[in-house]
Amino acid sequence: MSPFPPPPAADLQADFPFDYAAHVAGGRRMGRLPESAQRPRVAVIGAGGSGLVAAYELLRAGGRPVVYEAERSADGPGGRRLGGRMHSCRLEQEDSAVVELGCMRFPTSAALLHQYGDTFGVRFDPFRENYAPATPLTVLDIDGHQYPAREIDDLHDLNDDFREAHTRWRAALTRVGLFQLQRDIAARETAAVRRRWQEVVTRFEPWSFYRFLRDPEGAGLTHDQARVLGTAGVGPAAWDVFFDLSVVEILRLLLCTEGGTQLFARDGISRLAEGFWAHRTTDPQGRGCSLEAVNEGVLRPAVVALDVEPEASRGVVVHSEDGRSERFAAAVFTPQLRLLETGVRLRSTTTGTPVLGPRVWRAVRRLHYFQSAKTALVVHRPFWEKTSMDGVTLTDRLPRASYTIDYGPARGPGGRQGVLDLSFTWAHDAMKIGPSTLEERTALFLRDLADIHPDMATELRAQARTGQAVTISWENQKNFRGLCRFSRPGDHTYQRDLFAHFMKDFAGAPAVPGEPPNALFLAGDDTSWSPGWLNHALASGLNAAWGVLRQLGARRDPDNPGPGDLWHHPDYHPLSAP
Repeated sequence: MSPFPPPPAADLQADFPFDYAAHVAGGRRMGRLPESAQRPRVAVIGAGGSGLVAAYELLRAGGRPVVYEAERSADGPGGRRLGGRMHSCRLEQEDSAVVELGCMRFPTSAALLHQYGDTFGVRFDPFRENYAPATPLTVLDIDGHQYPAREIDDLHDLNDDFREAHTRWRAALTRVGLFQLQRDIAARETAAVRRRWQEVVTRFEPWSFYRFLRDPEGAGLTHDQARVLGTAGVGPAAWDVFFDLSVVEILRLLLCTEGGTQLFARDGISRLAEGFWAHRTTDPQGRGCSLEAVNEGVLRPAVVALDVEPEASRGVVVHSEDGRSERFAAAVFTPQLRLLETGVRLRSTTTGTPVLGPRVWRAVRRLHYFQSAKTALVVHRPFWEKTSMDGVTLTDRLPRASYTIDYGPARGPGGRQGVLDLSFTWAHDAMKIGPSTLEERTALFLRDLADIHPDMATELRAQARTGQAVTISWENQKNFRGLCRFSRPGDHTYQRDLFAHFMKDFAGAPAVPGEPPNALFLAGDDTSWSPGWLNHALASGLNAAWGVLRQLGARRDPDNPGPGDLWHHPDYHPLSAP
């Protein structure tokens, strides 16, 4: 083992190492709209992380964001649900236990996320990630054998294939320069970050994760070694089901997690969404305001169509499912972009002038969304304490990954405090149980977990009878159609074009060739460089907010340049595909 401490997980995106957290830290505003603009109204479509942060910062800059949301919730603002994939489910008000149906864990490196969390009073605690210090035990179950471990290196003495695979994998990451990249990012050596990341993208963009694991110029593993490593985990969610992804996508994931700690939100991550909505802030004139107040306490209903004027100055007309049509100075669209093909009609008001250029449409149509399913059991007490289940179970069987979480004393009499995530799966593992009912899913996962932990079999069945289960398959959710997108080899150009959409032609020419300079801005997880991580979705919302402010003539602080102001800087300009 190296005598040097591991580098910290990276808090910037290697593809565009802009410090979003610093940009809005300490009360800094992204810009100030001229008072003569009379608080222009901007439609923000989607009340997930990217939409809420865009709306919040537009509000602070002097705009009036109007937020639309398709998801329903009986106790949400206007009967709509805040949060998007920040979907925390508390079954009873007396429960301290929360089931995170979407976003579940958040790396300590997520500086932007934690900065807003501190502002809104969101509490985070260490998550029981596999092999993490906060995890009493990680049990790897593979080929019918169990390997208990406290730290990942403990597996070296228990499984020869894993020892060889893990050693070669770490050596390959060192050769690629991943750990040096983390050091460069921590030191804010953006020129070095650009140089090293250019080498990675140029060399490995056409490679799949599986090829990197097997190829002698990568990790050089055998098939069995790759299989064992894929089951044991090389980072959060980097499973063998992801073997066909681009290895560059996997490296992006590792950059923001390796050397860091995963956290969970003690009161549920929906608390962050509620913070964006209700927190009292100020506009540039010092007047108190909140998203809740300017939206009169309600989220607008689902959007069904957008009429986009080719002249940005004429804005966008938003048509919602309640029959209302309103014109806005600009619109920010943050849901899964697949909805532009399946649920929201984009229309230009001028024949022959498209709303999106051919390259952006191509990128939207080539998005690869991944299925993801989770089933959890909410129980009164953490019955797994001091047993073989006290932590994480990783397996090649149906559950794939199981986690135990103690939310502390219940909030009221009879409340529940424990959550056993029976299963958290992706891709074809999620598809296996797609048609199964909640009862069928629960029975299947209990069957396998009882076999892996025979000392807990009787207790597991008893807890299932008295506890309450909940499940979700994100690919079956109408407004999501998958949890998030991931990139395969050859997708780099698509990622770049979606990320660049917020720039329009502000740098003197379209950032994406053929892209019209209208007032519609795309944001959300699909437009970020590293999908699935809330921090990067928030950054995408700030990109869109910068674009809207630039279009509306906002005055910026010359000592605090925004993401678009650094677009052509050689250390920041996104790389083209080799």
